[in-house]
Amino acid sequence: MTELPDLEELDIPDPSHLDAEATLKIYQALRPVMPPDSPALHQKADRLTDCLDAFDAFILDGFGVINVGMEKINGIDEFFRRAELDGKPVVILTNAASAPSAVLAEKYLRWGLPVTAQHIVSSRDALVAVLPAIHQRSEFLQLDSKTQLINGLTSSANANSELFDTVEGFVFLGSSGWGEDNQALLEHSLLQRMRPVLVGNPDVSAPHPHQFSAEPGYWMARAMKSVPGLRPRWLGKPHLPVFQLAVDKVNQLAAVSVPNHRIAMVGDSLHTDILGGAAAGLGTILITSYGLLRAHDVDQLCAEMQIFPDWQVRLI
Repeated sequence: MTELPDLEELDIPDPSHLDAEATLKIYQALRPVMPPDSPALHQKADRLTDCLDAFDAFILDGFGVINVGMEKINGIDEFFRRAELDGKPVVILTNAASAPSAVLAEKYLRWGLPVTAQHIVSSRDALVAVLPAIHQRSEFLQLDSKTQLINGLTSSANANSELFDTVEGFVFLGSSGWGEDNQALLEHSLLQRMRPVLVGNPDVSAPHPHQFSAEPGYWMARAMKSVPGLRPRWLGKPHLPVFQLAVDKVNQLAAVSVPNHRIAMVGDSLHTDILGGAAAGLGTILITSYGLLRAHDVDQLCAEMQIFPDWQVRLI
């Protein structure tokens, strides 16, 4: 079992005090269960459109690249327009696992972006792929009761300790509606009897205009501190299964096989987007002005954490 000494020593704040600095510390404490770092060119550009000639296809994160909270980022329309004119497929890869891709696509369509369900891969897709057949899923409890239920899973709506204790596994997709009481039920149940926990959203937080929300990766880090030996199965970024789904989607849209190194993973997180993209053999582009790192000295952070993108880009 992978040891996590930094997580054991880390003082994790409550959700109301979660900020970028605390988020980065949690990610760093989880590094032993993440892909290893890879060499990178670490070139710089002013805008994402400046990187169009360097790649044949693009995989975009959502939060911090397309939007911050529910606000679309200026320049993303132009990037989609230029990519389409150049015949370069664009896929969205998101750890937002609370709803199927068709539902996620509605937001982008409302913003006037050329995005349908055929352009989206979510960590929910990766998680569903490893679940048993629908008729065998009832022994798994989907923890987040306000998230759209996956067919066959048992809902945790109005769940009590008895239900937590009798199921044979847990699925965690989103944190809407999740709080301290729910967390205490989960941790107590796992302390009594260890069972699998499948996490469809490894993000620790998501950037909003004035705060950072606590995502499933945050709650799982806390559970791992409280429950000795707990090692969830992570199905989203930075872990490989979801990147393979995204590459498959790129190749479907391109109607040819695009070499992985000619596909760029574009994101705002060193730990989920850059580590994961590089481990999947993709090129990597870090966007610095909108998301997790928007108030930080990114050069210093890259050096401290020894995670470097192929391109560091300021604006969309």
